[in-house]
Amino acid sequence: MDAKDIILGWGVGSERSANLLALVILLSAVAIIAWAVYLITCRAIGPLVIKIARRTSTTWDDMMFVPKFFRRLGLLLGPICVSVLFGFVQWASMSSLQKFIKVWITFAAVRMIAAILDGVNRIYESYPVSRNKPIKVFIQVVMIFLYCAAILVAIQIFTGKDTTTMIAGLTAFAAVLMLVFKDSILGLVAGIQLSANNMVNIGDWIEMPSSGGDGDVLEINLTTVKVQNWDKTITTIPTYKLVSESFTNWRGMFESQGRRIKRSVNVDLASVHYLSPQELEQLKKSSLLRSYIEEKMDEIARFNANRSAEIDERRLTNIGTFREYLEKWIADNPDINTSMTHMVRQLQPGPTGVPLEIYCFSARQSWVDYERVQSDIFDHVFAVMKLFNLKPFQYTVGNIAETAAAAGP
Repeated sequence: MDAKDIILGWGVGSERSANLLALVILLSAVAIIAWAVYLITCRAIGPLVIKIARRTSTTWDDMMFVPKFFRRLGLLLGPICVSVLFGFVQWASMSSLQKFIKVWITFAAVRMIAAILDGVNRIYESYPVSRNKPIKVFIQVVMIFLYCAAILVAIQIFTGKDTTTMIAGLTAFAAVLMLVFKDSILGLVAGIQLSANNMVNIGDWIEMPSSGGDGDVLEINLTTVKVQNWDKTITTIPTYKLVSESFTNWRGMFESQGRRIKRSVNVDLASVHYLSPQELEQLKKSSLLRSYIEEKMDEIARFNANRSAEIDERRLTNIGTFREYLEKWIADNPDINTSMTHMVRQLQPGPTGVPLEIYCFSARQSWVDYERVQSDIFDHVFAVMKLFNLKPFQYTVGNIAETAAAAGP
């Protein structure tokens, strides 16, 4: 007997009213059954499985079986149960409802696959290899194809047309699809290039001024790369920009076990002079300079033996000795990676004096420790200069006037 005939037997007046009432009853039954299955899955089965998973010795099941997983499972089991139960109902309009349920099952299955792939990604990210080879981009590509397939299946269910015929017809809209999924396609290609060339990993410090990014990479997905800046803001950069535009990746600095210090102090040229015997005796008290001064004095004495004019003689200068002292002091500093290049050099003199540049690599690479090491070095430099009778250059009223006068009208 048809469901409509049963309702007419209840004394409902017209056939139209019976059809409407039958539709309301069936839709209500669908909603009640689906909701009941959903609640049982989420409120009973889900917590029980999660509790069991937490008691096991493995961790992968904890990452896979999360509340979201069972919510998606409930959305899939609900329409399946409805479809099975309503298979025994005979009604002329039941085919339309069955089409709706099939489409529901199709998209619920895709979302269930997405939940499983999310769990796989969480498990994969728990291993160190995920920092160098993230798979989230590829998972998102798979999900795009699955959603596209689900849309085609839904159209095929409602229209009854063959899927291959619809795919052939969609070729006419290829240009439109390319425009709609432009960022996804560019992101897919860029993600493959980033992964293949090991250009960016999660946790890398990257700097991309054109996009306002300067911080640690939090996430790399199909369309965007999330960067947490040092002020804790989040910058979202399109993935393809990391391939088409230039950026700085500081990973090499961390892998090299050293962070470069490259800073100079300007020495006032008026304070540069030859060292007097009294100054030499004072500086020889330094354990870092004693052997240097003694060796240099012997070398200079041999050179000056056949020189009668004072102008032809060699002498030690305070700036040269100061430079030698700094080189030895840096080489003796435990915070400096001495296996890497380290030196103190003079740069081109200018109106602000002669720059003495310290070039070395800090063994401490974190930002705070690095800045502390760099500051400690120059604290010492500024304080010890006076022992060499050197003065750092700084603008005063007098030298500003002299500079202005030298510049002319």
